Amino acid sequence: MKNNTELTAQDKLREAGVRVTGPRIRVYEYLMANRTHPTCDDIYRGLKDKDDSLSLASVYNVTMKLAEVGLVNEIISPDGQKHYDGVVDFHGHFFCKCCGRIMDVSCNKDFTPELPDGTRIDSVSLIIKGLCKDCLNSEDA
Repeated sequence: MKNNTELTAQDKLREAGVRVTGPRIRVYEYLMANRTHPTCDDIYRGLKDKDDSLSLASVYNVTMKLAEVGLVNEIISPDGQKHYDGVVDFHGHFFCKCCGRIMDVSCNKDFTPELPDGTRIDSVSLIIKGLCKDCLNSEDA
């Protein structure tokens, strides 16, 4: 049995109970290799030269399915765009209000909010908004 770091995109799709298809493999591999939190348009532009049979609609359908089964995270940026993250370990995101860049932020896994009695957490999302180092430096210029 392979350990989790050795699992291929195909292995992870099968493990999640998802039918393995060419578009699903390509989109999932793209998300695992590109830690830039791309939108579906970004993914499509990144893959269309390698696979001219891939449609933008397929990218939308695949990302929705991958997010539904927990293989990727869907992130809604402050401007309302959906971005996708192939890293599903607990972490937060920093959004630069100036350039729109999204960066991963390490978080303590022990984060436990105080909830009203009788409620359940389904997901936790940490979103931090501010200015990235590059935008801060250009602001000083």
